[in-house]
Amino acid sequence: MRMVWFVRGVAVVDDMSDVTATAGRISFKGAVRSLLLAASLGLAGCQASSLGDGVGGATNSGIAAVSDSTYGNGPVAIAMLLPSDSSMRAQAADIADGARLALDDLGAGQLRIDFHAFSSRSGEAVSKVQAATAAGTKLIIGPATNTEVSKIISATSLPRPPILALVANNSAGGTHIWPLYGDAIDSALEGVGVAVAAKQKNIVVVHEAGFPAENLLRLREGIRLKGGNTVGFVPYPASGKNLRAAFANGAAVFGKANTIVLLGGGKAIGQVIDILAAGEFGKSIATAIATSLIPEVIYKSPSAQGLMVAIPSTESVHVIADRFKARFGRSPSYDAAIGYDSVAIAAGLVRSGGADAITVANLTSSQGFRAATGLFRFRPDGRIERRMVVHRIENGSLKVIQEEGEGF
Repeated sequence: MRMVWFVRGVAVVDDMSDVTATAGRISFKGAVRSLLLAASLGLAGCQASSLGDGVGGATNSGIAAVSDSTYGNGPVAIAMLLPSDSSMRAQAADIADGARLALDDLGAGQLRIDFHAFSSRSGEAVSKVQAATAAGTKLIIGPATNTEVSKIISATSLPRPPILALVANNSAGGTHIWPLYGDAIDSALEGVGVAVAAKQKNIVVVHEAGFPAENLLRLREGIRLKGGNTVGFVPYPASGKNLRAAFANGAAVFGKANTIVLLGGGKAIGQVIDILAAGEFGKSIATAIATSLIPEVIYKSPSAQGLMVAIPSTESVHVIADRFKARFGRSPSYDAAIGYDSVAIAAGLVRSGGADAITVANLTSSQGFRAATGLFRFRPDGRIERRMVVHRIENGSLKVIQEEGEGF
């Protein structure tokens, strides 16, 4: 008999700011925090997983490459390190234009942006960071690859400005370096929070073989912090071969779980969902959580109905859409919103605390920031924590079961 994934006791909640626990409803009661940038920005939520995961569908056609230049004339300097690689030209241009718009909106007369464009394979990131440090730059945004970030970690030392790297959360963290993009682990943990609140706390993680061990450890720790219990990990071949044998090896783990997290978005994920939804493995599982990695075409699969998926909201990008399009002649992508937010953070801090307010302590405020990409905060451990909107797949489309909320 085919299983239909669901979460027991979950009801759609329209106002997440002050919800009390009642029968058949998850409790999300908590004081609404006043976020650091809320007064300055007045925006709502959105996010994506990595550079190039934009919502605007930007292409390289007709978009000029970013070049070395300075924008603005304020006393507080921001260095933006962007890739000149042809494969990332559109994303780099969107980030740069989003940054320019944020300076015009929020930082005119206070900030200036020094753009530095170079190949991600050139090895120049380290020297650019060193030069920016020597010049008294207050914040560095970029670079855009994990390799460059790793080189900065190994070849530079404090004191240097805080760095907001244009990479996803799965990169190796460094002292005073944070990624700007979320990833599939963030997506999974949003779903885990809903499952745990519905008392589906015993969780098995099914993942592609070779999934980074660092990220699996981060998921396990996140599950613990959410109040859940990771009963085990079941790997499967990314090729899709011998899936039933792989799941049979995990039979004992499946038997302990009432929630499953499916990590993967490759060609095998559809088969994985079909097999597990059929009920041959994990008969006690009532809740299934996929991530932002799964392709939208799978939403139409009968086996996928009832799956939870946490993905970025695109609502807040639309808040800057008219101004961006009027200024640059195209719709903003998620990358443009990332560029906007990276400068908006600096502008908000400087406006509220002066020229020296871009500090590690202020960046890692537990209250976090609400801006064009939604609600997020930089953690002391070098990670970014981004809230997502949790959906359930119903009739081939997504139905909201939890909004991103008002705070952490």
